[in-house]
Order: sequence, then structure tokens, then C-alpha cells
Amino acid sequence: MDQQAMQSALRRAEHVFSKRPDVAQVITTSTATVRDGMRCEFSEDDWTFVADMPEPIGGTGTAPTPSTFARVALCSCLAIGYSMRAAYLGIPIRGVEVELRAESDVRGLFCGQAEVPNYSALAYRVSFDSDAPESDLQRVLDEADERSPDLQLFRTPQSLSREMRVVRTAAAA
Repeated sequence: MDQQAMQSALRRAEHVFSKRPDVAQVITTSTATVRDGMRCEFSEDDWTFVADMPEPIGGTGTAPTPSTFARVALCSCLAIGYSMRAAYLGIPIRGVEVELRAESDVRGLFCGQAEVPNYSALAYRVSFDSDAPESDLQRVLDEADERSPDLQLFRTPQSLSREMRVVRTAAAA
């Protein structure tokens, strides 16, 4: 989809959401299931992903770790958000790349988060392929960051609740 078509779609969505805020309210249910070891299947709607842990800590190393998916979510949300905002503002870009650097200490997984925080620092570098003035690209960054749901998730504490359910199945003989 070219930038002009993206701009039309984004402006149409903005118009609909401003007139009908209820349409913008979304509830998503996702499920992660571990059946054997640490290999986990995650599903949401028609999408299925697999996560695993590295062999040295008991996994099979056959899929990315859950933390990889968290970084993928942030990095791709930023990159797509910059593309969307540039299109919305009519600022021409040929491409955007986001490089995310995460500093972490995995001892928190074993020692507890209170003692050792997992992520100590996250930093990202955005590269635009564009002939637009830097001030326009800075506007894209600022406005897109302000609207990024995954950036907000990393920056701001969210409401989170937990519930437990116990299902007892017959043990295999």
C-alpha cells in the first residue's frame, strides 16, 4: 500500500473513531499453553506462535523466548507507527528501520524480579530512508511515540489482574 492509500485509510479510521468511540474499544483474548517442558504455543485469533527457552536452562531452544516476542512487539510497533504517522502527515519516506538494544540480567528469572530487574535499559535507533527535512521526521517520531501502545506498555505501569483456575485430569497410567 502506498503512502497516499495509507493516509486515506488512517484518516478514515480517525474519522470513524472520533464519531463512534465505542468502535475503537477492543478486547482481545490470547492463550499460551505449555504441554511439554518449556515449549509454549501461543494463539490469538488466527495466529499461532511458539516460544521456548534455551537448552542451557532446560528448554529445547527450538523457538524464540517470550522476551524475544516482547522486544519484537516493541520494535515492530515503533517501526509501523513511524510509517503510519509519516503517511498520515504526508511526509514522504521510502522506509524506516528501528534497531532496539536491550540490556538485561536474566538472574531475575531465577532469583526473583524484586532482587534483580530483568531489563535495566532499553534504547532504540530509528533510521529513515527519506528526503524529507529532519524537522518533519522529528515530528513523525514525536507524534508516533506519543501514540505507540507498546511503547506505553514499557513506559507506564498498567492495570494487571490475576486469577487462578485448577483443572484436574486423570493421570496417565
